[in-house]
Amino acid sequence: MKLHLLNLTMCASAMLGLLASTSQAADHELDNDGLGSLKLGQTAAQVTDLLGAPKSKGKDQLWEAIGEWVQDWEFPAHGLTVAMASTSKSGAKTIHSLTAKQGCTLSTARGIKVGSPEEDVRTAYKNAEDKEQSKKGETFVAGSVYGGVIFTFKNGKVSEIFVGAAAE
Repeated sequence: MKLHLLNLTMCASAMLGLLASTSQAADHELDNDGLGSLKLGQTAAQVTDLLGAPKSKGKDQLWEAIGEWVQDWEFPAHGLTVAMASTSKSGAKTIHSLTAKQGCTLSTARGIKVGSPEEDVRTAYKNAEDKEQSKKGETFVAGSVYGGVIFTFKNGKVSEIFVGAAAE
């Protein structure tokens, strides 16, 4: 009985390790994902070189969970909100996250953009899906909510794309 319990415990531990490494591998696959030429970590100068000046900038707010100051830059002509982060208030900023909505023509590294069919998302990101967080017809989480790409659907098509960490 003790040997059976030991074998069962070792098997469960191995499965948990495999699941964790598979999830980390899926997250790693998404490290270079973004929207068009926009990637997480790019500087403010790179953003304005690609998109021009933002139409508006939100208030610089401290996000205590990550210890950074975050400010939303709005680019309505591009259908984009770019969350820019810095380690100090008004400090040098880099891209923390990207949100694409209607009007955005940029695609992810796997060719998905606003308006793409849900099935195209499922095909392109099938090996990276977080099945616990995804809900068919509503959202698809590639990677995880701690770092990845989140697709929102309306009427079977992508209505929003979020790239970054939605939870800390």
